[in-house]
Amino acid sequence: MHGASGVEPITQLLQRWQQGDRAAADLVAGQVYRELRDIAVRRLRGEGQADLQPTELLHEAWIRLSLRSHPFASRAHFYAAAALQMRHLLIDMARMRASQKREGVSVTLTLRLVDPSPHPEDMQLIAQAFDRLSEVDPRKAQAFALNELAGFSVAECAAMLEVSVATLERDLRFARSWVASRLRG
Repeated sequence: MHGASGVEPITQLLQRWQQGDRAAADLVAGQVYRELRDIAVRRLRGEGQADLQPTELLHEAWIRLSLRSHPFASRAHFYAAAALQMRHLLIDMARMRASQKREGVSVTLTLRLVDPSPHPEDMQLIAQAFDRLSEVDPRKAQAFALNELAGFSVAECAAMLEVSVATLERDLRFARSWVASRLRG
């Protein structure tokens, strides 16, 4: 069934895409490209990755999303997964740069959540803490991913996750505290 504008809802397109429908994949790409590119711009700005273009990050994340075997439960789940794929790509790049740093190449990373300039090893700890949070409370992890990683506003995140702004703010406080406590030991 199509919406009032004649455009099929993204959740339905995501399901068709994951069932192998290539036309649905193209339709999803057309509907979400701008938002995903904005996420990539925010991620790159936040990480200080001047040598990578937003389109490159977006395309790499799209490839990883295409290979995903688990279905997307909703539009919000898709955006959270996309933001996480971008984060994983940036962590991979940070690891690569860390190995280059040991060879004399300088590395500069930023992450506004925990430390103004974490080391690549810290990025790995952050990733592990977030992955554990995803197992414990998927909604709080999605809220964290959409707000902290993808850069959506609190109101946008609340709408995507279909919760109140107050609930989302509580989820974010918990998620930030969870990640920070896992980093302290």
